[in-house]
Amino acid sequence: MESFLTQQATRKQTVTAGITALLILLVFAIAVPRATMALPAVGPFMPMCALTVFTTAGIATFLLAAQFTATRQPVLGALGGAYAFTALAVAVQLLTFPGVFTPTGLLGAGPQSSAWMWVFWHGGFPFFVILAAFTRYRLEQEPIGATRVGLWAWLLIGGPIVVGAALCVFAIYGNLPPALKPATGISVFPNDTTAWVTWSLNVAAIIIVLLTGRLRSVLDQWLLIAVLACFVDTTLNFVSTARFSVGWYVARIFSMFAPGVVVCLLIWEVNLLYRRLFDAHTSLLRISVSDGLTGIYNRAYFDAQYRKEFERARRTHAPLSLILIDIDHFKQYNDAFGHLRGDACLAAVASALAGVVRRPADFVARYGGEEFVIVLPDTDLRGAFEIAEQAREAVMQLSLETPALVGYVTISAGCAVVGAGSLLAPDDLVGAADAALYRAKSVGRNQVQLAVD
Repeated sequence: MESFLTQQATRKQTVTAGITALLILLVFAIAVPRATMALPAVGPFMPMCALTVFTTAGIATFLLAAQFTATRQPVLGALGGAYAFTALAVAVQLLTFPGVFTPTGLLGAGPQSSAWMWVFWHGGFPFFVILAAFTRYRLEQEPIGATRVGLWAWLLIGGPIVVGAALCVFAIYGNLPPALKPATGISVFPNDTTAWVTWSLNVAAIIIVLLTGRLRSVLDQWLLIAVLACFVDTTLNFVSTARFSVGWYVARIFSMFAPGVVVCLLIWEVNLLYRRLFDAHTSLLRISVSDGLTGIYNRAYFDAQYRKEFERARRTHAPLSLILIDIDHFKQYNDAFGHLRGDACLAAVASALAGVVRRPADFVARYGGEEFVIVLPDTDLRGAFEIAEQAREAVMQLSLETPALVGYVTISAGCAVVGAGSLLAPDDLVGAADAALYRAKSVGRNQVQLAVD
């Protein structure tokens, strides 16, 4: 089963993703020269961003895991692991950040714990995206069996969580040196191997997503947007290490954008699935109440809807008319031309009958064999007779050849009505219309007869 995410992207989707990427690069180009410019300090901004990243990454993990279990496509599970790692890393980074909850951070954090968690977060996410890209193209020819989905989920999603937990312990209790050395001289980047490795992982993620997916699917395009946002976040943090600067603020906005864009994409897919489910449900309902041969309503629909209309007529003291129709000499028609021509005749007659039923509440149904029924709410016996005559003439205008003496297919009809104060039951009204139909057939066919009170 293929996910919407891994389907071929349309031209419109490609253009939308391209415009988004260009806007990200434009903001990046504007922000870099002004990255060190100081802005007013907004203390809650950092924890607010971290909580947003944690929430959206957690949602992305859940939705991707659900997609993986449904479609068994490894790339979705691997991406779920990447976002699970992000959620864990940003949560610990926030808890250990000095001054947010306590002056030195929670969990027994050291002075460098939060900085190292930031490094692990911004290096780990692109690293696991790279693994996801390779996972997709290494395993797509070997579908995961239904019995092994749980094991793969633990591996693809649980694995990054275990790695993240180990890095958290290492960052908090490892007595580590400073995570990043400040830039020196004219350099805008920290003079540090850790910074270059982290930045290189972001660049590598962009290149590998481009090369492996070639932007063919919706997932390829928006995964590129996510890693591009992470690249901008990482780069601006390196260019401007000071808090509350232009680079610092813009970097945190893009840190929220990286998981947020995938969550929006996944929610959009859920919306599409709901729409498809609704359309499928509507189609099934339509099929369940339609006669397979003629396309009009079937007997089951008539039985249910007729009783509802009967009760409504009794409750509102409005008339309800019923017309029973039979194709004259239909057995003779079948014997002469065969069942295929007989089926075509039934479909043509049904279409002609449906053409005379114009009000929304009126309906025509196949009653059984070559018999049809028309239900006319809020219609008296005179109105029913007029509709029956229109139906009879419509069938005659079909000019369907028949071996009967008349030379063409005709119908007979019986009309009955239940009015205000009537003691008739639903079956009694059907019986009255059937008796009128019997009289029409007895006195020569090709005519309409009214029920006798």
